[in-house]
Parts: sequence; C-alpha cells; structure tokens
Amino acid sequence: MEEKKKNVNKRKRFTDLAPIRVNNVLKHLRLVGNMTNKNNYSYDSSEFKKILNDISEELNLIKSKLNAQESKKKKTWKL
Repeated sequence: MEEKKKNVNKRKRFTDLAPIRVNNVLKHLRLVGNMTNKNNYSYDSSEFKKILNDISEELNLIKSKLNAQESKKKKTWKL
C-alpha cells in the first residue's frame, strides 16, 4: 500500500512539474530565436550555430538518459 502511495506521489510530482518546466524551456527557446533578428542583434552565423549546437547536445543528453532508463527495464539475461 505504501509503495502505491509513493508511486502516486511521484506521478503527481511529474504531472505538476512537467508542464511548468517544458513551458519554461519553450519560452526560452523562443527568446533565443528572437536573437536571430539582425535588426536588433549583431552576430556571426558561427556564433549562432554554436548556440544551436549546445542546445542540441543538451537535448541529446536528455534523450540518452531516457533511453538508458528504458533499456534498464528491458534487460533480461538467460543462460
């Protein structure tokens, strides 16, 4: 019974935090996107490519963590 309660609390925490955090990420990505406006900002394309590369690397890291969690569940070993 106690284990179910823990799982419910974890689920609730996830459903409470996910929309807030994802919306924050999307908002900040849009703000980064605003920086492409050459009327307001001066930059080299290599600088902006570095920004995009760093964002992409961080996203790939998150995907790797998810894949690692999923593969832990699927591993079975038989002789």
